[in-house]
Amino acid sequence: MQTRAHAARVGMNIIVVLLIGAVVGFLDGVGIFFAPGEPYKFEILFAAILKGILVGVITALSLNPHSSWWQGAGYGLLYGFAFALVIFLAKGAFKSGDAPYVVPSGLVMGLLTGLFIWKFAFPKAA
Repeated sequence: MQTRAHAARVGMNIIVVLLIGAVVGFLDGVGIFFAPGEPYKFEILFAAILKGILVGVITALSLNPHSSWWQGAGYGLLYGFAFALVIFLAKGAFKSGDAPYVVPSGLVMGLLTGLFIWKFAFPKAA
């Protein structure tokens, strides 16, 4: 039986954080393989995985074992939006045909990442 003090000392499981970020990033980027004519599919997939890992790590560093689910969701949403906004602006904002779709997927990806990290990366006191 873990006590609250023990859970606070243990902290987050960084391997779980990295795996959650990589899996959610992969799921976010795998849709590029359905885009005909895109020459850089693997590069875009790798960038999506890296973005997922970065959002996951930053979200996890903002949480602690006593954080609530809405804090995990909120931080994930915030950081997912920030990274998606950077990509949106780098692709030319509304001048690009596909850039506007980056922001909603970044929001959903960040939200799910935050919830999964809250649920699985921090030990819960019994």
